[in-house]
Amino acid sequence: MKHDSDARPVSNRLSTPPYADFGADEGLAPIAPAGGALSLGQWEGLREQLRSQWDQVLGHADLAPFDRAPQVLRRFNLPECDATEVLLPTTATSSQKILLMTPRGKTAGTLPGAVIPFYNPDLMAGYDLETGDPKDAPAVHFGRHLVQLGFLVVCGQAFPYNTVEDPGTGASFAHWHAATDKLHEQYPEWTGMARLVHDTRVALDFLLDQPRIDPDRILIMGHSLGGKMAFYAGCLDARIKAIIASDFGIAFPSTNWDAPWYLGQQIHEPDFPVAHHQLLALAAPTPLLILAGDCDGPRSWQYINAARSVYQLHGRGDALGILDHATGHRPPVDVVQTAYQWLGEQFGLTLGACRI
Repeated sequence: MKHDSDARPVSNRLSTPPYADFGADEGLAPIAPAGGALSLGQWEGLREQLRSQWDQVLGHADLAPFDRAPQVLRRFNLPECDATEVLLPTTATSSQKILLMTPRGKTAGTLPGAVIPFYNPDLMAGYDLETGDPKDAPAVHFGRHLVQLGFLVVCGQAFPYNTVEDPGTGASFAHWHAATDKLHEQYPEWTGMARLVHDTRVALDFLLDQPRIDPDRILIMGHSLGGKMAFYAGCLDARIKAIIASDFGIAFPSTNWDAPWYLGQQIHEPDFPVAHHQLLALAAPTPLLILAGDCDGPRSWQYINAARSVYQLHGRGDALGILDHATGHRPPVDVVQTAYQWLGEQFGLTLGACRI
């Protein structure tokens, strides 16, 4: 999807759908009660109610106190950056492996930061961290891209890969089921999605502890599972200042949101109280861009447009957008480069093209 002939800012281009057909009506409840106009003051009261509902949906875990000190495993060089592999405690019984990627040649001033959650750090960093070999699918090496653009980057590791060993049965999703069983045994009120958000916040804490970080320019970006984590953590944590989520499936029917390691069967209950446009509204005015290709697409605009009224209260109606490349699950190179142009506009930075 190219926009070379369009001189408007990327944010303006991507905040307007390029088509009129958004598919079957998703039946999204209006943000404002009875569909009426909403004032900023009214929204603040409604926001508290929605946040409480989402907290109940995700569940709460009473974590035992634990030593949060990171353990540095090794320091090494990658072609694009200096790298530090760290073991970061997430609970009293688990840790996540993360990779801190530091741009070279930036010796003074603060740095924008990015948290990139995924199954393991390797794909987002662009390298097999055991062998040093480049990974395939370079268009989703978001950590490698962003460190070239001058960002201090943390590539994180997701539950279940930091929770239990793979049972090795070969059964589909066996690792996920084993980790979810342990999660519900330890923290019965916690959903898998809540655990994914928790792990992401721990990685964000680590990033914000870095001495040169600019707390006003913090991005969260992810693809697929990582897109789900970016969407939830970004909407629920005001420390995040921009969200880019690639093809995570914002509509509940678009992917397996009902899996026990996400939200579970509760989403099918007739009185399930919330939908994702309401979660998105909680992020306002944080800019969000969806890279749509398969799990996201025309129907996703219904969620963006339903939440836009809240962004407009903050004067940021153009801060929500979708770049629908419609070429499959992974984004093409030119789409990723356009996403970085969008990000530069949000952060007031001139971001040149990176080597993908």
